Amino acid sequence: MISAAVSRHAVLSLVGRAEARVRFPDLGFADPWAEAMLASLDVDPAGFDARALRTSTVRTMAVDRLVRDYVARNPLGLVIALDAGLCTRFSRVDNGTLRWVELDPPHLAEFKCAHRLGHASDRHAVARCCSIACTGWMDCLRGAGDVPTLLIAEGALVRQPPEVVDAFLTRASVRLAPGTELILDHEASPPLRIPPRSCACLELPSLDGSVSRYPRLRPFCEGDASTALGRALRDASRMPRLYQHGGAPPVLHLRFA
Repeated sequence: MISAAVSRHAVLSLVGRAEARVRFPDLGFADPWAEAMLASLDVDPAGFDARALRTSTVRTMAVDRLVRDYVARNPLGLVIALDAGLCTRFSRVDNGTLRWVELDPPHLAEFKCAHRLGHASDRHAVARCCSIACTGWMDCLRGAGDVPTLLIAEGALVRQPPEVVDAFLTRASVRLAPGTELILDHEASPPLRIPPRSCACLELPSLDGSVSRYPRLRPFCEGDASTALGRALRDASRMPRLYQHGGAPPVLHLRFA
């Protein structure tokens, strides 16, 4: 039985991944772990809009490419998936040495552990976190030393009020080590943005005209990346235009200076 702890957004993403092999064969995407997870839950895939499912899957594929490039550059790295929900990405990108932690609200973490909704590996953990802006997990990363770290906030910021987004970005900027990478998607209004000027940092404009700036958060430049990553970044930025009525927010790949 699906729990009320699991958001419809998380279920939609799972259904899209699980149904992609059959419903969207042209995408060339398959996720056996998602298929098995969906089969274990009381969910009717027919109740979800096909366009929304396809849009979600296309965004998943774009983020997957960004994560795979990170793993190729950092085979012994650490990935923290924030508010991960019914995530199955570890099963798709694992290289045999990657360490992966999913941070979820307590009720959802308990649901996932009780139903064993996770990839069976001692390098994959599900942990409780009261909020993505909580400083506890950020402070724990200080003990990671020089371990390369990637944060993934896919969907974690999409429906959050601006004050929560600002709290997360501000606290992370104070605590996280230089070189830490961040992949996130966000709402179109108010938009997180990177102005088109040299040395620009991430900005969060508000409806009253003020702008919050995060000087340590800079774009992961394509010049620093492989050809594959450059294509993934272009695909991720193009996707909202291609599916502008499907609710797919833009994707940003950032690095803490």
